[in-house]
Amino acid sequence: MLRTRLLTAAVAIPAIWLIVWKLPAPLFAGFIVAVTASGLFEYFAMALPEQPIERAAGIVWGLVVGAGIVSRRPEFWGAGLGLTVIGGLVFPLVRTADLAGAVHRLGLTVLGVLYVGFVTPHIVLLRHGGPDGWRWVLFTVFVAMGSDSGGYFTGRAYGRRKLLPAVSPSKTVEGSVGAIAGAMFIAVLCRVIFFPRLALAEAFGLGGAISLLAQLGDLCESALKRAFGAKDSGWIIPGHGGILDRLDSLLFPMVFVYYYTAFPRG
Repeated sequence: MLRTRLLTAAVAIPAIWLIVWKLPAPLFAGFIVAVTASGLFEYFAMALPEQPIERAAGIVWGLVVGAGIVSRRPEFWGAGLGLTVIGGLVFPLVRTADLAGAVHRLGLTVLGVLYVGFVTPHIVLLRHGGPDGWRWVLFTVFVAMGSDSGGYFTGRAYGRRKLLPAVSPSKTVEGSVGAIAGAMFIAVLCRVIFFPRLALAEAFGLGGAISLLAQLGDLCESALKRAFGAKDSGWIIPGHGGILDRLDSLLFPMVFVYYYTAFPRG
């Protein structure tokens, strides 16, 4: 398992660097839309495995929202959200024999459209948000990876107290602390590479915030998988499962860093 993870990382890190740094804006946006589509497919395959029509509708609505975010066209993502609510409310009307179940599935659909379709394309917003956008994307990715690695190795070596066993039995308090330390260490390294003018205290703070959000995202996706009775969201990434299994620790940090950099700071 560890060997597979290391081999995957050895291939993924330079590939991610090149994609984020060099890929032209339209191609990068298309790549993230494809990632969003894969994430939507995985989510709805877990959430609504026995409901093909509602599953397909959720994927389409999520893609409309995602395309609107990527293209910065609020009328598109607004239309996608409107379709999600209005169209989703139609299903209980045609499934009157199972009103409670239909309304429950509507909630799962709205969650999927927002969690995957709305949040994932923020990677594009961050990358295209300014001349340093690609640097912020790489900064966020590498710090989140540092958090994941720090938590993994610290947890294996020193983990004793369970963090949230009902959601993720392997996570420990010691691993969580190691994740924060690993993220801060990588944040300082990334500061030297990408943002030498960034204050050291700010780099530490961003590292800690990204780690906490990465861990929260990981735990939230684990909770969803447990609720849906799934071990992994998919199988596309060797050693890591599906797209959502890899994105879970990136989505919340990407949203945070985008808005952190988008709002002017004194």
